[in-house]
Amino acid sequence: MSVVLLCTALSTQAQQSLTKKTFVCHAATGSIPSLLSKISSYSGTVIEYSTNYLTTDSTYAIADGNIMLGTILHKLLSGQPVTIEEINNKIILLPAKKLPQRYPLYGFTMEEGSLEPLAYATVQDLASGQICQANRFGYYNMMLSPGKHYLEVKHSSLPPKTITILIEASTKKNLVISPVKLPEVKIDAGNILQPDGGSRMDKYQTDAYNNFLGETDPVRSLYLLPGNVETQETTGKLVVRGGDPDQSIFLLDGNQVYNPSHLLGEISIVNSTLVKSIRQYKNDFPSRFDGAISSITEVNTRDGNMDKWTGEANAGLLAGAMSVEGPLRKHTTAMMFSMRHSWSNPLLNIQDDNYRLRFYDIHFKLTHLLDANNKLMFTGYLGKDHLNLNRPDYQRLQAWGNRLGTLNWIHLLGARSFVSTTVNASNYRNLAGIKFALFNDSTRQTEDSKAFNNYASIDKLEAKSQFEYNALPNARFRFGARYAHTTIKPFNTNISPEFLEQVDYYQPMQPLRFGEFALYAENEWRIGSNILIRPGLNYATYKFRDYTHRSLQPRLFAAWRINKDQQFTFSYARMVQYLHQVTTPFLGINSEFWVPSTGLLRPVESHMLNLGYNFNDKKGLFLSADAYYKAMRNNTNFAEKGNIFYDEETWETDILAGKGWSYGLELLSRKQINKWQFQLSYALTWSERQFPGINEGKKYPFRYDRRHNLNATINYSPLKNWELGLVWYFSSGDAEFLPPGTNEDFDTPTPVNPGNKEPDNNNPFVFDRSGYRFKRLPTYHRLNFNTSFFFPTGKHLAHKLSAGLYNAYQARNKYIPDVWNLENSGYNTTLSGNRLFDLTFYLSYTLKF
Repeated sequence: MSVVLLCTALSTQAQQSLTKKTFVCHAATGSIPSLLSKISSYSGTVIEYSTNYLTTDSTYAIADGNIMLGTILHKLLSGQPVTIEEINNKIILLPAKKLPQRYPLYGFTMEEGSLEPLAYATVQDLASGQICQANRFGYYNMMLSPGKHYLEVKHSSLPPKTITILIEASTKKNLVISPVKLPEVKIDAGNILQPDGGSRMDKYQTDAYNNFLGETDPVRSLYLLPGNVETQETTGKLVVRGGDPDQSIFLLDGNQVYNPSHLLGEISIVNSTLVKSIRQYKNDFPSRFDGAISSITEVNTRDGNMDKWTGEANAGLLAGAMSVEGPLRKHTTAMMFSMRHSWSNPLLNIQDDNYRLRFYDIHFKLTHLLDANNKLMFTGYLGKDHLNLNRPDYQRLQAWGNRLGTLNWIHLLGARSFVSTTVNASNYRNLAGIKFALFNDSTRQTEDSKAFNNYASIDKLEAKSQFEYNALPNARFRFGARYAHTTIKPFNTNISPEFLEQVDYYQPMQPLRFGEFALYAENEWRIGSNILIRPGLNYATYKFRDYTHRSLQPRLFAAWRINKDQQFTFSYARMVQYLHQVTTPFLGINSEFWVPSTGLLRPVESHMLNLGYNFNDKKGLFLSADAYYKAMRNNTNFAEKGNIFYDEETWETDILAGKGWSYGLELLSRKQINKWQFQLSYALTWSERQFPGINEGKKYPFRYDRRHNLNATINYSPLKNWELGLVWYFSSGDAEFLPPGTNEDFDTPTPVNPGNKEPDNNNPFVFDRSGYRFKRLPTYHRLNFNTSFFFPTGKHLAHKLSAGLYNAYQARNKYIPDVWNLENSGYNTTLSGNRLFDLTFYLSYTLKF
């Protein structure tokens, strides 16, 4: 029933807003309708309402005094399902509009049968168009209205699946996709609103890159992306957007790997069959990341098949590999094991019998489902490389290895929240040595040798936890904490007649221990279906001995989808890195020195801006462009006449800190036409450094300042079971600062004796940059070709034959500088045109069962 209360004296003048009208109120108690009648009388205002929306059986009160009409109405009607509206000079109480009821739908995206989580799968409600992307663990969460919904689930290389679900309350459901692959169709989620700027390497993008084992190598495929360059052919370290190699972090199941490659960088440490997802962050850094200013590569391995036992064996000219996975207890516990080991250097002996190289790696993972909401995963990794290079005048020894252990607990707290907790342990060991032949001045015969041996190790313990809370349909909150304790164990440089590989020969110095603690939070807000904003903040504190450093690292990512095909992105990140790596050109391939930040050697800091554009028409064409600018400070280099070997008393003063800048444009295009797949990437970049005492304190090009970088890949499948691939690389030459006394003509270097007559601990090699001259090295290019043929035998066996050519047209790239120091006064620099892998043929056979 509608009630109209009329005041005895209505004002006939135009009034200001009725809710701002002030009147004298008298104290009274009663029900809401009776008090509204008194307020109407006291204020001389018409108030209309329906008792159907008001509480009528409770007693309320109003007080004496002058008061505004709006104030007393809001107090009286607080908690009532009505809104106060002014219409035709009257106050009308209308029923409040109810927000549409929505319920959370959550769970994991999985592969049918094996129950393998599908990282970064997309889930779309076909009626509303709402899209949700699963995280790296396959967890998804979305809010849906009551009723029947049709959900389309997509994951790269798997056929999409439409699932019907009835929503009546909060619902947990794992969305399962069939593992049957589509050989000729690429599944693409299209131009979805990007939640971050990470580059995801889907399998179809990595098929063109085969390593020497005949495997597709998704980690090495990162070098095909614009902005990523390889240091030198025989080191294979990743340099991203003008940063140093140590300014990029590689995470294996969340655990840092300090050297993630074998075979001089040509093979990644992760067997391709183990990879579940790989994602690189260089355009954008989510707040959970810190400790690197250039890039973070996140590789997650498969959990193991929960349904049946499967395996794979591979044999090539360089190495053999095998992997197996399956349930220890069906649908509850699964394991995965993989091992690779090199043969006795048959291919290397063909290429260059002066090389002796061997490597192995072992990977193990155990996954156990405690219940529907809890999962435990343990990952272990062990790998080692050993390289000898023999030349008439000198020899080099390199030995390095990684050991990792990771324990991860995944827990669903409820319908809206998810938590991941991880404990990591890692160890890295590195031995770098160089041995010179000492000659008799009169006979020119070798009479003795001097070997410089340097050994060090890094141990790291880490614990971290991340919470994800889906508060609203358009809002997601993430927050967490991380603590890490790192111990660097430097050892004295040992000078002896021969190489020393046993750790017992080295006298350990005082360990360098430091701790890091970080808190972080970020909020992901969606405004409509076309705008996403994700602000975040990382707070980090660091302590080394009596030095403490604290930093606030703001992050921002935003995406604007212009239409169904196009999207703009913007990101800003401040990053801080506490671990420094300083490299000497003398000791060989992995001749780095890891040292912590101190009061004299401050942490590396960067500010990065990125503006991006993407085009994806869902018809096989993808285009992207990114323009970026990055400013760095406290980059490291050896000081003038600094000791390149670790010295416990002087190492802080032997290292310079300077500034750096990097900026450029990155372009990427991909297109699929029937059986053809094309990818072209190009980067136009500048990278500069500035150090006191080097180049008279002026800016100069960074060593890896390569102006132009171009990568082209072509994949073709003439038959269902036959694939062909081409990869072509081109890059401008490095910017090299040559020591004084070097010959300008790299092709005819001045012959000199590279032996230092009397080297000892008190008279080590000296890295002198005081008189350096700039020279641009020659361009680098090569073509790789690969082909693979697949055929089954029976229902459970599949075979693959792979062959390929590395540097197919035998480009004689002179790319590796050798720098020699002669009795602390003169230098000789040469560029080697003889490659370990020149024109290289490889052949492999793979059996899957």
